[in-house]
Amino acid sequence: MKKGYCVFAGLLMICSQQVLAHGYEMFGDCIRQDAKTIRCTGGVNGKPLPGLRIDVLSDDDAILVRGRLDADGAFSFDTPAVPFYVLIEAKPGLVVEIDDWEID
Repeated sequence: MKKGYCVFAGLLMICSQQVLAHGYEMFGDCIRQDAKTIRCTGGVNGKPLPGLRIDVLSDDDAILVRGRLDADGAFSFDTPAVPFYVLIEAKPGLVVEIDDWEID
């Protein structure tokens, strides 16, 4: 009986460590600075993270703008003339998507 509890406790401990090791929470936000310019910010675990890749894509997935977040974890671009969405990526699988209709 004790052996079964040890195996369960060991598995629970391994699972907990994986959650902590991979416990990143991406954030991203975009705002309209004026009629022409959009500014996006992004990061991980509530902190801006410079250097993250940012892509602005059309609805048919063509890249309109590509760049990296600056030292403040921000990136500005001119508002595209077509419907678009923004991807901010820390690493594969750790991505925030912001659709144009979400931008105030």
